[in-house]
Amino acid sequence: MQSSSSDRPEGDREMQTSEDLTAMTTLSTRGTSSFQSSSDSSQSSGSLMDKGSKVQPPRCTRVRECARRFGAWMYPLSRGDRGNAQPAGGAPRLEALDAPRWIASIQIVCYHMYGHKEAFSRYATWFAVWTQLFFLLSGFVLAYAELAKPPKTGNSRLSLLRYVRRRLTVIYPAFFLALLLRVTYHPGKTPFEWSMLPLHAMLMQSWLPICIATESGSITCSPWLFNGEAWFLSVLLIFWLFLRPLAEMFRQRSLTFCSVTIVVCWIWSYVYQIAGNHNRLASALGFGELGSIIVMVAIRATPIGFFNVFIAGVAAARIFIVVATKDADTGGSVSLETRKVALAATNAPKVLRYGCCVGYIIYAGMVAFLTKYIKSHYYFFHNGGMLPVMLLVLLGAAIGTDPLAVWVFRSKPFMVLGRISYLQYLMQHVLQGWIAFTFGWDNNPVAQAVFIPALLVFSYICQRWVEKPYTLYQRWRLEKGVRGCDDVVIERLESGFAATAACLRCSR
Repeated sequence: MQSSSSDRPEGDREMQTSEDLTAMTTLSTRGTSSFQSSSDSSQSSGSLMDKGSKVQPPRCTRVRECARRFGAWMYPLSRGDRGNAQPAGGAPRLEALDAPRWIASIQIVCYHMYGHKEAFSRYATWFAVWTQLFFLLSGFVLAYAELAKPPKTGNSRLSLLRYVRRRLTVIYPAFFLALLLRVTYHPGKTPFEWSMLPLHAMLMQSWLPICIATESGSITCSPWLFNGEAWFLSVLLIFWLFLRPLAEMFRQRSLTFCSVTIVVCWIWSYVYQIAGNHNRLASALGFGELGSIIVMVAIRATPIGFFNVFIAGVAAARIFIVVATKDADTGGSVSLETRKVALAATNAPKVLRYGCCVGYIIYAGMVAFLTKYIKSHYYFFHNGGMLPVMLLVLLGAAIGTDPLAVWVFRSKPFMVLGRISYLQYLMQHVLQGWIAFTFGWDNNPVAQAVFIPALLVFSYICQRWVEKPYTLYQRWRLEKGVRGCDDVVIERLESGFAATAACLRCSR
């Protein structure tokens, strides 16, 4: 769940919205001008109006002005120079990608909170499979940020530790707040749970499927302790270590190579289905109940189960660069010499330009007609089987000409929802646990009904007054060159690694 928000507004994508708003402004201006002309004429000829009375504009003009102001508020990215803004790196920001992340996040929240409801339980499992979008989106956005600028070498290239630190700066404050709140009112109950807390604090809880059988006969696993939803961040931390090498590998790859890579990643999803369904792999290895749970956790909550999705995201970024961008200076294809990238949405295939609509229509069809297969093929759908649908949505939102991307995802409400999607996902059980502890949950329909609105408000408060101030503080540190303890730790680690590497070379 990474933010696309990490690297965020576009050119070609706002064209339709900008033109509509310009037309509305022109109509409003013309209406006002004609009214003023007639008003001046009537005053000069001595109309019946009192000399000091205030002239009221015609009703149609007021309506146009209200519509213009509403349009300017609803679509802020279409205002003048904001619509074509680009960061210093020269890559157009992909603002519409935040909304699909929120849609995925709210589906998972509904699955967790209302999956047991009789009317909803039949379809709830579909909502659970959208976790994979976070890995796909992270691979796509971070690889796009790398591929849209010339490759860096030498001192201009961030070290691996500093690159990971930059990524953690975006996600860790909200994660730590959620973990702290969760531990405060729902602390560990066993020595095993307390022993796993340091791993959670360091985002290492899902690196390995650590599980233990308790005295009561239940099995507890590290990834889902405390704030269990945060397991995906631990997995992303591993993937970030390989992001830049993967991006460089795909930098000069052809469209065919990237497409084949995505197909292979999608087919690989069925390997998880074969291994996990009916505990086939655990049975083949002679594992008992604990071993079966470990295999299940390894597939569903560790890097082993989602590396194919992350790689598909990186390959999709290269496809996006090839089919939907151009060199801003020459108008040609993006190359190693390209300094600034511009969108070229009209060059993309039509199925991708309308990818959001096509993808969500296919998803609706799957929910309507394939629900009887979702539970028997859960591992497949959960661990990459939804790649075709999600890639259509992702590329459609990135290209920005899809009607959903233009009129919905880039609207003010969905931009706000997109910003809080990460915190909404992390805080779901934090807030629900507090409500259940204070007011009850299972037999409290009022609490269940107001939960989603309360979660949106709570997430907005956390984003506005915790995450955003910390991000601004980190930017200030970077601009002013203020060093912190994290810089000292990284420098010492890098010095230690360099000394170790030198010793190894000398020993050879």
